[in-house]
Amino acid sequence: MKKIIVLLAFCLIACINAQSQKTEPVKWNTQINNTEKENFKEIVFSAHILGEWHLFGTQLPEGGPHSTAFVFDKIEGAVLLGNIQEIDRPIEEYNSLFEMNLKWYNHSARFIQGIEIIPESEKVLIEGHIEYQACNNVTCLPPTRHNFVLKETINKIIPNAEPSISSTISTQHGHSNKAYLNTWKPVKQQMEAFGENHAGTEISYRKAYVNGFKGGLLSLLTPCLWPMILMSIYSFQQQRSSRKQSIFRTLLYSVTLLIVFPLCGILLTSAFGIQIFYQFTTNLISNLFLFILFVILAAFLLGAFHSSIISKKKAVGNFIGLSILTVLLSLSCTGSYIGSYLTQAASLHSILGPYLTLTGFVSAFVLPVAIILIFITWNPATPKQAHRLLLLNRITGFFILAYSLTFLSIADLIYGKHLLNREIFLVLWIIIFSFLGIYLIGKLKFTHDKETPSISVGRFFLAILTFSFTLYMVPGLLGAPLKEIGALVPPLYAQDFNLYTKDFGNHFDNYNEGMEYAKNSEKPVLLEFSGYGCAESRKMEASVWTYPRIKHLLDQEFVVIRLMVDDKTKLPKAEIISIDGKPTKITTFGEKWQALQQIKFGSESQPYQVILTPKGDPLSSAYGYSIDIKQYINFLNNGLNRFKQQLK
Repeated sequence: MKKIIVLLAFCLIACINAQSQKTEPVKWNTQINNTEKENFKEIVFSAHILGEWHLFGTQLPEGGPHSTAFVFDKIEGAVLLGNIQEIDRPIEEYNSLFEMNLKWYNHSARFIQGIEIIPESEKVLIEGHIEYQACNNVTCLPPTRHNFVLKETINKIIPNAEPSISSTISTQHGHSNKAYLNTWKPVKQQMEAFGENHAGTEISYRKAYVNGFKGGLLSLLTPCLWPMILMSIYSFQQQRSSRKQSIFRTLLYSVTLLIVFPLCGILLTSAFGIQIFYQFTTNLISNLFLFILFVILAAFLLGAFHSSIISKKKAVGNFIGLSILTVLLSLSCTGSYIGSYLTQAASLHSILGPYLTLTGFVSAFVLPVAIILIFITWNPATPKQAHRLLLLNRITGFFILAYSLTFLSIADLIYGKHLLNREIFLVLWIIIFSFLGIYLIGKLKFTHDKETPSISVGRFFLAILTFSFTLYMVPGLLGAPLKEIGALVPPLYAQDFNLYTKDFGNHFDNYNEGMEYAKNSEKPVLLEFSGYGCAESRKMEASVWTYPRIKHLLDQEFVVIRLMVDDKTKLPKAEIISIDGKPTKITTFGEKWQALQQIKFGSESQPYQVILTPKGDPLSSAYGYSIDIKQYINFLNNGLNRFKQQLK
């Protein structure tokens, strides 16, 4: 065991050291934008600066750090106009280390270089590099070089060319480059100026751990990890030994989880990137796999087969397998939720930040489980305890069986098949929980269940709650919002038969179409980046958007654009968009809306809401997950008031 722990620790340290050498605190995005004058364009250099790092300005005194410089090595089809211009105002302060006034940028910076297209040119090709230096409060990196290549066709399309974001948008939608380029332009710095950020973007190493711990507590409130807790309890009860040995096995189980879970998460993120946690919840294969897995777990808890998860001879190997299964089950419920926290943590350090978040996550799971296991092994086993555990297994089995349907629903929504609509989903849930109620009153028995001539008062009250919940779902068949379970059941727009109020009349699921409607109606835009697999988004839409005052505001005063970043619907034609300076091919609408969120707002988490003008300028800071009605009304009113002031 000691050798395994030491080996895992060395592997983790090696990963951290290897990754730290690849740290890129400044990420560049370079693109060509059109201007109002024909044949005149602008090269926009956008820098995204991570964490506490800062980027120095373009004109620093001699004897100081390296100034940011833009070098053009090759230019075809155009000529430069003037010098590079700084769009954003840098911070200027006296630096005691260099003993001089220095200018630098935090979080982001933008620079512009004007160019004029040479008449009769068929294409523009610009190659060059950016020389810059990044520092934080502890150290400075050596001067770094970032190469860039810009290509754009003029008046005709050249095969295999990689268009810039501006030419991609205009070609795809048949509108002027300028109008649609403005709606895609980065606005993160403008949003931060409002100073009312509800998206929770501030991060530290301590908060990275705390965020993970919060995610772990959330997973305990969902049915995902309940099977693991019950299976662990069952296994420990089946293999009772001395208290000393039982406590040792409990500690071994807990320590193994604390080591293996973060290590598995780091290996996944290193191999596939942070987005693997979100992609896992939106992938067809993974959702079908989780559906089958949860049905098997439900069958186990309902008494289909009996087997011990933890054996005495192969404890360490089984603990590792149990940890990997815990990773999968936790991802099934909180993949998108903890994925946003991992993205924030990665801005601190690409390995250490996510490691702390994952450690916090598993700590929230290990702590209560270890306490339960120690309590069980400390007290002698009794027939009454065994009966209670059996009853708990059966009840949880019903919940797990019901929850398995959510994975089929997510897959159906993402791929737009409409095979499991909201009515069918609710009918299945009503049947499952009706059977649970019948079981609780003793009219249904499974294998290995003992005859119970009477039921306890507690079981009777549980039966009442179960039948009440079953009746609560019945109006949902007619379109009732069912706010309390809105995060679990399919959304209202997946309902075929609806006697209640329909969705907003000014609702759009296409960004460009919604912005065009907003321009014609002269209304502000509420833009939401959501996902079919994002439970937090569903909860907000079911609990907050249906509130009468909020629904009135959204229906009368706003144009609502809801973009699903996991929408697998194919684009009519594949597009190439520049993200962080790299041409990226996108083939689905979900990929396109995800690229929009990254380019315009510098964010990848959902839910993510912001209020915009019809031209794409922000009227608010970002709004993340919150079901506080008063706070959300203030968010809408503040954006609406700013829009009305601009019209005066």
